[in-house]
Formats: sequence, structure tokens, C-alpha cells
Amino acid sequence: MRPSTAAVTYPVAGDARERPLLAVWLLFALAVVVPVLPALPVVGYLVRVLTASERGDSMPPFLADGRTLLRRSLGGTAVCLVFLGVPFAALLVTLYGVVTLDPGANAPVGRILAGSTAVLFVGVLGTYLAPVSLITYGREESLRRAFSPSALRPVAGHAAYFFGWTLGFTALVVAVGVGGALFTVSRAGPLFGTFVLAYGLLVAAYLWGRAVERARRR
Repeated sequence: MRPSTAAVTYPVAGDARERPLLAVWLLFALAVVVPVLPALPVVGYLVRVLTASERGDSMPPFLADGRTLLRRSLGGTAVCLVFLGVPFAALLVTLYGVVTLDPGANAPVGRILAGSTAVLFVGVLGTYLAPVSLITYGREESLRRAFSPSALRPVAGHAAYFFGWTLGFTALVVAVGVGGALFTVSRAGPLFGTFVLAYGLLVAAYLWGRAVERARRR
């Protein structure tokens, strides 16, 4: 099977078929009504998917071993907060500073642009490193190891990972764009939008997992 076809069919091609995709979709849809909390198990499952795809395995069951899923949800959330939460918080601070400027005040345009560029760079870097860290955490169940430069550097600096990560990131960006547009559809929009987001996230996870495997193998 060609890599592109494998990525597109991965969310529904395993022994569990469409059930994990359905679970992720329903949790995303519920998160629209009850923010954040329903999406927490998705983080733990994302760790499972990344680790499985890195091994070359099919989609793992969603509900197997609930305790491990909960533990990996908490650990994976900690990883995501470090790599993605810090730049997001910095972006909010930057935006707050711009919004609260007095209309007649001379805005420090240079500092605002420099700060925004730095935040954007840190955010992209965090997104780039997060899959490697999540897979390391999923394999070794150690947060210390997940943040270790010796675990991150060899993979992150490899061209095979950069290429695969770019494909996964592009797939996720497209899914976010299409899903966001579908949210505007009357009534059923959130259902359509969250389905596209769930599917795109699992496709991206497959591409990132395979990229880590290729980088480590070479």
C-alpha cells in the first residue's frame, strides 16, 4: 500500500475498524458543549496512536486498559502544555498588550512585531518537537525522558522526520481549516467539523509516527 493511501485509510483500517475514530469524534463533539474535559482522554489515545504508528502497528483500541489511558492522558497533557501551552500563553499576553493600548498612544510596533515573531517561532518549534516527545513518553512512560535532549535531538534533526512532520502538519492544518469552515454550517456544523478534526488528527498522528520510525531507523 502506498504511504499516502496508508495515511488516509489508517483511521479506519485497523482491527478496531472505525470505532476509535468514532470515539475521538464523539469526545471532540462533546468538548464543544463541555469545554476541555472530554478532550482529555483524546490526548492519552493520541499517545497510543503515535506509539503504535511508530511501531508500524494498526490503530489501537480506544478503551483498552482504562488506567493506562488515564495515566497517559495526564502525562501527554503535561507534554503538550510544555511544548504548546507556553507559546500559546505568550501569544495571549502579546494580544492582550496590543488590545489594551490606548488609541492615541504610540504603539511600540517594532517590539510587537519582534515579540509576535518570537512567539510564532517558539510555537512552531513546540509543534515540531511534541510528537517526538509524546512517542518517547508512550514508549518509556517517563516524563523526564520525554523532555530529554538526548531523546529529542537525534530524531528532530533528521531530514526524514522533518519531511514526515511537514506532511502531518499540512494534513492537520487542512483538517483544521475545513473543520472550522464546517462549523459555520447551520445546526449540524459542529458535528461535521469535529469529525474532520478527529480524522485529520489521526492521519497526522500516523504520519508523525512513521516519520519518527524512519528517523530512528536511519
